[in-house]
Amino acid sequence: MSAYPMLFRICKAAIGQANINAQEMQNIGLYLPPIERQQQFVQFKEQVDKSKVVVQKSLEQAETLKKALMQKYFG
Repeated sequence: MSAYPMLFRICKAAIGQANINAQEMQNIGLYLPPIERQQQFVQFKEQVDKSKVVVQKSLEQAETLKKALMQKYFG
């Protein structure tokens, strides 16, 4: 369940701005996943970052090869 609609229900308009007072903010419950799930997410993110680096390096190598071939055949 998203907190977004709930925030709209408790906010008050003041001078064209939405406002939620500190007490209301303290009463908003937040979901905190178990530490194991948080650690799984960190590991997943780290793996994605590594994969991103590998893919980026491959793209750079492909671009270099393309330029070399373009130069060889059309340059």
